[in-house]
Amino acid sequence: FLRMATTLEQAPPPAALPEGIVARALDPSRDGPAVHAALEECFADHWDPVFVPYERWRVSHLEGESFDPELWVLAMNGDEIAGLAACRVRYGRGFVDELGVRRPWRRLGLGLALLHLAFAAFWRRGERSVALSVDSDNLTGATRLYERAGMEVEFEVGIYRKELA
Repeated sequence: FLRMATTLEQAPPPAALPEGIVARALDPSRDGPAVHAALEECFADHWDPVFVPYERWRVSHLEGESFDPELWVLAMNGDEIAGLAACRVRYGRGFVDELGVRRPWRRLGLGLALLHLAFAAFWRRGERSVALSVDSDNLTGATRLYERAGMEVEFEVGIYRKELA
């Protein structure tokens, strides 16, 4: 796993959303269950995925002092969530907790657009340092995406697992 980060020296470039996609902030009272389902779908192929019931997820993600719905970006295709960036300020910086694009909308540039929208939200808040954590072996090429956005590896954590019979 990698911690990648960037320092925003200037306002991020405008997000180039794919045709038919509109970005908006999270409305927790309306969007919670759909966002939870979309994230579980986005990360189904992630290494050792952990799925949690909605109520537990809601408490851990949509409550607490660091939760700010204005820092969450939903990419909508009509009424469907195509992708999202779940962000907050933590560790003294902007942090992209989760960035996911659902399979039908992958390889269209939506991940980079979501990252630029997240950077813009942090820029407006005065946060100049932005970081995230990523599985370096993920199947979607996220590490390359983050590098294209100007992020660099701060540190790496190796996780090894031995199956016991």
